[in-house]
Amino acid sequence: LKLKCSNGLSTFNCRCSEASANMGNLTPSQLLVRIDMADKEDPSKCQNLIESLFKKFDKDNSGMLEGEEFKQLVLEIYGYVVEEMKVKFKDAGSDAEGVHLHPSNLEAIQNWIRSTMDPSGSGKCSLDQLKATIKTIVDECDYSEQ
Repeated sequence: LKLKCSNGLSTFNCRCSEASANMGNLTPSQLLVRIDMADKEDPSKCQNLIESLFKKFDKDNSGMLEGEEFKQLVLEIYGYVVEEMKVKFKDAGSDAEGVHLHPSNLEAIQNWIRSTMDPSGSGKCSLDQLKATIKTIVDECDYSEQ
């Protein structure tokens, strides 16, 4: 995926200050890409990205994602993870038709995301919970050569 800054350059060529200034304008999908690509050596950058993602879903500014807010976050992350898996599996040698994940696998992925972000099953997710779990979730499907 290529992300664009306001100056038309890819984010890889964009100066950090420009990228930070535009963080509030990024879509949740773009934030997930940046969180996934964030270097573990720079946790403050990743934390800022996660805070921006949280704010996108915290419509009532309560500091807690619950109900529809939490459901929408889970669906957004689910869509990102499934696309990452399709790329990974395709690279592993699937046919030209593409990768088809069985519906039970798709449901398991969604349940895994939900239970990772909300281990108590309360249907809620705080900013601290998101900070503690999101990087693990998006990194789980990263491509790695063995």
